Amino acid sequence: MPLRKHKLLYFLFIPALGLASMAFYSDDEARYEALFKIPLDGGTFTTDNIQNAYVYSRSTLKKYDSHGNLLFRYDDKSYGNITYIDVTDPMKVMVFYKDFPEIVFLDNTLSLNGNPISPADLGYTLTTLASLSHDNGVWLYDAQGVQLVRIDNNLNITQKTGNLVQSIGVGINPDYLMEYNSYVYLNDSAQGILVFDQYGTYYKTIPLKGLTTFEIRGDDLFYMLGNTIRDFHLKAITEDITHAPDNNTTMARVEKNMLFEASNDTLRVYKVK
Repeated sequence: MPLRKHKLLYFLFIPALGLASMAFYSDDEARYEALFKIPLDGGTFTTDNIQNAYVYSRSTLKKYDSHGNLLFRYDDKSYGNITYIDVTDPMKVMVFYKDFPEIVFLDNTLSLNGNPISPADLGYTLTTLASLSHDNGVWLYDAQGVQLVRIDNNLNITQKTGNLVQSIGVGINPDYLMEYNSYVYLNDSAQGILVFDQYGTYYKTIPLKGLTTFEIRGDDLFYMLGNTIRDFHLKAITEDITHAPDNNTTMARVEKNMLFEASNDTLRVYKVK
């Protein structure tokens, strides 16, 4: 869903794609209707494609519905603090603990669903990122081998990229990993977003630098830059921009007609008209 504020003609040059493109920003103000607020308690959040919100802080994960009602809670101090959760599939929530590392799976009620995965048992003791993959698989980023590794639900290694420095030609220090629609996205704030196919073959780099997180819905990639929400169109190579409704917004996600934003340790949720 594009969010537009300004009417502006500009040229966006993408060196990695070798393209120059034009985009128009609308001068119609995006109208936000405040719906509800959820305390972040010093943590962060994510959302799923059916507009549920997930807030996690330290070892606690809470799930809220699209009206702000607390539905379920999960708390397990065995593995320390939660590093990241992946709710690409709302029926199978992946919880990643970086310090051990450990991967735990929950169902849609945040109850344990299957056995945890210990990457160290597979030989990947320095796993710093993890994400869900198709057909109940999981992608790992092995920082020691500087590679992506995919495992299936039987803990078999199905894909390995090999050393990415050798294949891409630059050093990387990735901080975010996700799979969406048969592509794997590995973010490095200094290099951009490295894109791979579902077999782990390097495809291209999206030169959006300085990001720590982003969201992909359809052909749109949403991210924050300063106090603006950017909608980068992956096929058209154009970008729409709007200002966040709150001045201190640090993170935002868009789910259909709802905007979720973190501001002053609070998750603020708006309806976008």
